[in-house]
Amino acid sequence: MSTNALYRRHLETLDRVLADALARAARQGVRATGVLLHAGKAAEYHRDDREIVFVPTPHFTRYVPLAGPDHCVLARPGQRPLVVRVAPRDYWYESAPVPASYWQDAVELAEVESLEHVTRVTGPLGDVAYLGNSPAAAQTLGIPAALVEPEALVAPLDWARAEKTEHELALLSEAALRAGRGHARARDAFLAGASEREVHWAYLQATDHLEREMPYETIVAYDEKSATLHYQNKRGREARARHTFLLDAGATVDGYASDITRTWVKPGADAVFEALVKGLDAAQRDLVAMMTPGRPYLDIHVEAHRRTARLLAEQRLVRCSADEAFDKGVTRTFLPHGVGHHLGIQVHDVGGRQATPDGGVVPPPPEYPYLRNTRTLAPGHVVTIEPGFYFVPMLLEALRATPAASVVDWGLVERLTPFGGIRIEDDVLCTTGAPRDLTRPHIVGPRGS
Repeated sequence: MSTNALYRRHLETLDRVLADALARAARQGVRATGVLLHAGKAAEYHRDDREIVFVPTPHFTRYVPLAGPDHCVLARPGQRPLVVRVAPRDYWYESAPVPASYWQDAVELAEVESLEHVTRVTGPLGDVAYLGNSPAAAQTLGIPAALVEPEALVAPLDWARAEKTEHELALLSEAALRAGRGHARARDAFLAGASEREVHWAYLQATDHLEREMPYETIVAYDEKSATLHYQNKRGREARARHTFLLDAGATVDGYASDITRTWVKPGADAVFEALVKGLDAAQRDLVAMMTPGRPYLDIHVEAHRRTARLLAEQRLVRCSADEAFDKGVTRTFLPHGVGHHLGIQVHDVGGRQATPDGGVVPPPPEYPYLRNTRTLAPGHVVTIEPGFYFVPMLLEALRATPAASVVDWGLVERLTPFGGIRIEDDVLCTTGAPRDLTRPHIVGPRGS
């Protein structure tokens, strides 16, 4: 099916989602005839005239991939979306023409000079809800305060974002392809002796991204730094990789993100650590296979901990069985994060802990506080599967102070701590049949597998 046809079907789905959301909101006393989706207001750093990098609001992006602040989409059930582009008359910044794209023929497209002029195109907006980041903008447009981001409407729209359309899947797949090119280039740079900064630059070049176009800041971590889960620094030539390299980096296509992590080791690294990398990769494949409709995502997370316990026992990091290591909670030191999250317009996409379309929260179990997804999988859900295995000094120190410390081979742990950590992450689609891995076909695995 053509890109244009996929997008038109996408809008048909959004129309049904909106009609359902408005009906749900009305049952809770929030009545609106449609929504105005605002790309958002730009913001500046505190006491500065320098703008923070602008990212359009996600519900706006789900309708159109139009960059820049203040644009609006007026959506009413049964009507073509009206896209109002705000193009200021300005000589400080460029208001470039909108390049021809698949989405323009499927919507009504208008242009005004400022947000204040939007109602000249849309007409009065007192009966529509506002979704965006600026209550002041809603007031400017004449939208009542009671209809600004009403939770009764936002909740069902957030819930529905978990189920991706074919159009969205095409964008996510393209983002995976772009990121795959970056990971391949980064791995080559690592093996050639590049610094963390140089690897980052190579990744940007391979994905054809500017810094501001990335879905999140790349994690480029050598050796012990890979045990910092969201390591944000990038060292220069003063820090060459000795043993290991963890890269967590994605790409963006029309607002939709990929999120991929791989860990590589240099030839001659510690054999136990190499075995952990290969073992975690095999475990991740088994976890991906568990992504079937009707399965609580928590089941996959718990199985990730059982597989972590098996690795601990197999590599003799513990002097007990895998079951005992699991029961004693030892795995939570070596896998301290959730096994994944929903993915889409936002890297950590919304609705992962939502109870029903009407709202509510299903919190994670107390022993797994960082699990982002407590929903039950359904066809169309795209989530990451990202088990990890880390030697984090502060967590190891805490483990030493518990009764479970007696089962740990601390000599081997200390030997492996300089290697940092391991994470293997792919983006996976739940289908009515076997799961579809969107990223694995485009990316090299551990040690080139």
